[in-house]
Amino acid sequence: MLRSFAVLAILAGFSGMVAAGPFGVFGRRGGGNSGQQTGGQGGGEVGSAQGVANLIARTGIFRHWGGNAGYEGIGMGSTPYAAEMSCCYRNRFQPREVGVAQMSNGMFVACCRY
Repeated sequence: MLRSFAVLAILAGFSGMVAAGPFGVFGRRGGGNSGQQTGGQGGGEVGSAQGVANLIARTGIFRHWGGNAGYEGIGMGSTPYAAEMSCCYRNRFQPREVGVAQMSNGMFVACCRY
């Protein structure tokens, strides 16, 4: 009996870890929307690069939020220029849209859309 209880307690602990965090099996975006943020935490902010930069600066969650048809790069730096230049794909493509915001710790975040 005690062994069954211990096994159940361990399984319950692991199931909580699976759903937690930004990279959990059950992500924050919900299921089946193929990377397009339609509601919830991102709301309508993901429709523009500036909205994504504002969202990252406000929440502190540094990740690709989706919401666009092409590529998206995000970066962080001590200046707006450094943040933009550290974005993914920035050395390969010319961005069609750039958004920059300052976080509460003084660092800048940028979102470039290609």
